[in-house]
Amino acid sequence: MRFTYMQHQVEYGTGFIEFECAQSLAVVGMLQPPAPLPMPNAIDWALTNPIGSEALFAIARRKIIQNPECEAVIVVSDNTRPVPYYGKDGLIYSIVQVLKQAGFLDQQICILIGAGTHRNMEDAEIENMIGLRAMSLSHIRVVNHEYEQEENLISLGYTRKGSNAVINKRYYEAGLKIVTGLVESHFMAGASGGRKGICPAIVGKETLTLFHGARFLSSVQAADLILEGNPLHEESCEIATMAGCDFLVNVTLDQDKKVTGVFAGDMIKAHRDAVAKINEYVTVSLDQRYDIVLIPAGFVGINHYQAAKAAIEAARAVTKGGKIIIVAKNTDHDPIGGEGYREALRLLAQKGRKGFMQTISESHWKMIQEQWQVQMWCKVFEVIEKENNLYYCALEIPESEYADLPGLAGIKLLTNEERQLPANQAMKLMIEKSIKHAISSSDSDHPTLLLLKDGPYGIPIVRY
Repeated sequence: MRFTYMQHQVEYGTGFIEFECAQSLAVVGMLQPPAPLPMPNAIDWALTNPIGSEALFAIARRKIIQNPECEAVIVVSDNTRPVPYYGKDGLIYSIVQVLKQAGFLDQQICILIGAGTHRNMEDAEIENMIGLRAMSLSHIRVVNHEYEQEENLISLGYTRKGSNAVINKRYYEAGLKIVTGLVESHFMAGASGGRKGICPAIVGKETLTLFHGARFLSSVQAADLILEGNPLHEESCEIATMAGCDFLVNVTLDQDKKVTGVFAGDMIKAHRDAVAKINEYVTVSLDQRYDIVLIPAGFVGINHYQAAKAAIEAARAVTKGGKIIIVAKNTDHDPIGGEGYREALRLLAQKGRKGFMQTISESHWKMIQEQWQVQMWCKVFEVIEKENNLYYCALEIPESEYADLPGLAGIKLLTNEERQLPANQAMKLMIEKSIKHAISSSDSDHPTLLLLKDGPYGIPIVRY
């Protein structure tokens, strides 16, 4: 039999990998998003014409008059999110300029990195993300939120569902509280941005016990683009309201990370409008499920922990017992994830999916940091059924590290000589060999193949 090899490309880091496939491969993506907006004009307009709120200048001016020594805290996402913070076209510069016009000094402004349970960002990473030196704003302080540093946290009491709302103390005591971030679909909370800039971004470890616990994440409402009835969304909103937010600045992006919308003002109302906007174009309509689904881990997939987000979206498009191939460029210092994630993965490897879920659902279970992402892997394996139905294609994780990682390591399909090739060539071979292996081992005589080209950002909806 003679095959015609078709050329395709898949996102890889900030570029693409070209690869060949001898079988028909459907390629689908999101609907066309709105046209990119001119920056920084769009930011400045949003700060002046907010949603459900006074303009930022009016709020900031009133705060500084009431207390000339008060501090303004601006919460930002960490570098796992492509929020346009950097330079004079970015969010930070425009916000800071308004604060300075209102009377705040650089020394009265603090940027708080709301990284949740992620590791602290290093100085060089912070500069690359925000560029304070490049903007001559070096006197502005930047602080990593550390969710286990109890001396820097404060309890605000309990929510209706029983969470102890423990919040970053500096933020809570600030005279002016500003929250920034990106609104995109989120596989647990429905959508990112808004209230998530506070919970889980700057909460304490104890607050995550229920918020990221097995019961909340087992809810069918804890899924992409679902807010109403989503226990994570409801809990996050309640905790964020307890903590307070004077002004929200969120953006939406297209597939090229260009800004398509700036939603500023009231935390709830501005976020609601942003979610309504992304609902117009982030879904990917499918007429069927596919036996083999190829998906890039996307910008967020800097490590194995974050790549679970792509796996969840692929699981929405794959047949029961089908196969998923993830293409990832793991650029983080730790290409797997934190120690808590590794511990939870070891538990999964030891007990299997059902045993893992039973263990973490027991009333006396003491939650492991980042176990929630492993619970998401369990949702994936509930669909594809077998561990060897997942292929993880990445060069950064040594083969020896795969003992406790779910799925098959694409790197194992390469020869020693192929592993020494330049990264793009090695990845090309890894992807092609993974596809061939998936086809040859499929239960179907003629397996169907799909590429979800937008990775974790496009939400597959099967309509049949």
